[in-house]
Amino acid sequence: MLPRLNLNHLALLSGLEETGSVSATAVRLGITQSAASHRLKEAERRLGAALVVRADGHLLLTPEGERLRIFADRTLEELVRIEAEIDSTQAGGKVLVRLGQATYSRYHWLPGFLDFLAARDPELNFDLSGRATQRPLASLLEGVVDVSTIYGRPSASQRFRWHHLATDPLVAVMAPEHPLAVEDYVDSSLIAPHRVFTYPFATEPGFEWETLIGRPLVPYSRLTPMPSPESTIDLLRAGYGVALFSRWAIEPEIADGTLVVRPVGLSLDWWAVTRAEDPDDSPAMRLVRLFLDWAEERRARGLATLGVPDGQQAG
Repeated sequence: MLPRLNLNHLALLSGLEETGSVSATAVRLGITQSAASHRLKEAERRLGAALVVRADGHLLLTPEGERLRIFADRTLEELVRIEAEIDSTQAGGKVLVRLGQATYSRYHWLPGFLDFLAARDPELNFDLSGRATQRPLASLLEGVVDVSTIYGRPSASQRFRWHHLATDPLVAVMAPEHPLAVEDYVDSSLIAPHRVFTYPFATEPGFEWETLIGRPLVPYSRLTPMPSPESTIDLLRAGYGVALFSRWAIEPEIADGTLVVRPVGLSLDWWAVTRAEDPDDSPAMRLVRLFLDWAEERRARGLATLGVPDGQQAG
């Protein structure tokens, strides 16, 4: 029995979840708005169920639509991955390896690593997946990525192998003119009266703030949850509050002087995580070994493992 929906319907639902608009989704898919509307109505007619509802001027997916959207994202990403692997094979036998990075969608370190990768193992073709940002371990098990870089503590699960990359300090981040910027060191008693932006390390169990860094000795009185760490940066620049970051993730702003950091006396480890079933000669393990070599080379030169490229460090 053939399914009633096809890839065009799935791509539409994926776009609607991100844009909340038929017109914006149509632009993304390269079709007219009327064609997108027709495609949505066709999907609903074939299934006999509403897939979207309108609320506050935006389209929201119904529970049925959300179930299909989750399947759509996984299916479309897997299709793109397979196409990329075929392209790599046709381009001269290169092997595709997909990397995911938990918590932070910041890749200022990537150009330097790609240069290192090209010089050391030119047969590896490298790709990124944004799905792992909030679901780093699930993305590994689902085959969406082959390696995830994860900030925190190793899982007890026997399904993963954890390879230590670096230990990075957790720092309080703020604008240069923020009142706490005059301090050499800040703790919860100093931070507590100020607005503190929080964000999820990841949506999976074991990555909650209190699990990773513990409860503050003095509770924060003005917590503002944010959807991602990147969404706080503009507010921090404007002097609206304080946030805790792994130091490497904020290094571009440290380098250009738009933000300053102060130690809080905590640090966490970064790991490159692979599936336990992957053999030592697999492309994933080849990438991990290169990652470890690159990290060691940067440490030997006094550079942060995932910091800004050479020549861009803060003076």
